[in-house]
Amino acid sequence: MRRYFTILSLLVGLAFLFSCSSSTDNDDKEKKSNFEIIQPVVDEAIANWSNPVTPAQTIHDGLNNYFVVSVRGADDYAKGHVPGAINIPWTTIAKEENLAQIPTDKTVAVYCYTGHTGQIAATVLKVLGYDVTNMKWGIMSWTKDQTVRAAAAFNEDTDAHDYPITTEVPTAQTYDLPEPNFVDSEDAMTILKAAADQYVSTQAPVILAQALFDNLNDGNASNDPQIISVRSADHYAIGHIPGAINIPWQEIAKVENLQKIDPNREVVVYCYTGHTGQIATTVLNLLGYNAINLKWGIMSWTKDANVRVLSPFNENTDANDFALEK
Repeated sequence: MRRYFTILSLLVGLAFLFSCSSSTDNDDKEKKSNFEIIQPVVDEAIANWSNPVTPAQTIHDGLNNYFVVSVRGADDYAKGHVPGAINIPWTTIAKEENLAQIPTDKTVAVYCYTGHTGQIAATVLKVLGYDVTNMKWGIMSWTKDQTVRAAAAFNEDTDAHDYPITTEVPTAQTYDLPEPNFVDSEDAMTILKAAADQYVSTQAPVILAQALFDNLNDGNASNDPQIISVRSADHYAIGHIPGAINIPWQEIAKVENLQKIDPNREVVVYCYTGHTGQIATTVLNLLGYNAINLKWGIMSWTKDANVRVLSPFNENTDANDFALEK
């Protein structure tokens, strides 16, 4: 009888050890990476974003319907801001104490200097579940006061160039997906906040057309970035920066498109005016890529109106003299 119980105990013990080992193995196999957890969340948010940019006139006319956030520096906020706007610099937009100031039951209108960093902040808020839009052209579309603007508006004479444009489509390639490790968590919002905070606090938001052109023509192809046009396929076909591939901005987070992007190479993104390019740039950084946006979009690369498709910022038609608060 004693022998029977000894054998039985041994079998039970082995079964327990096997069960624990199998459970551990299953846990390891089932644990998802940061990328796997946040990619579908980001894709859904961006693919369905119907109002990424809103004209200043629209925000002015319905100001009571918006919760306004200035993401400019505190000193520039103090010079003058949209009435009722609170101040959260864009480099701190993903911090918990700042997110806690922003309501989830009202449309948030973000604005910056030129539209670029405002679009970064708006994109971060969008993937975190906020109803948000970015004011097109930033504060320069709200006021003509140069002191309040702080930064210069787009200038055709100094910001636009006549760099080469092509219709040639580069050979498609496929790459592995990135494997970022922002934080040890399986909660999408926790990971996204960590990814966003890392991006906005460490990375430059834009690159100038002159800098990109010089890089591409320095005789060293090994440091050339991968270029992505996030304009529509029809507008890409009219003309694009040499070597650029085409991924429309609302499709940038889809796996089949991410596989076209080299995670081990710098990526330069561009659009029409700089706004939707900044959305795609932010998304790529959240997913583990090293991306930067071409300031002012295609309008800074070429003066060809047919290639530009849209019009650049115009002081006479895009700037207003709306009330400011100090």
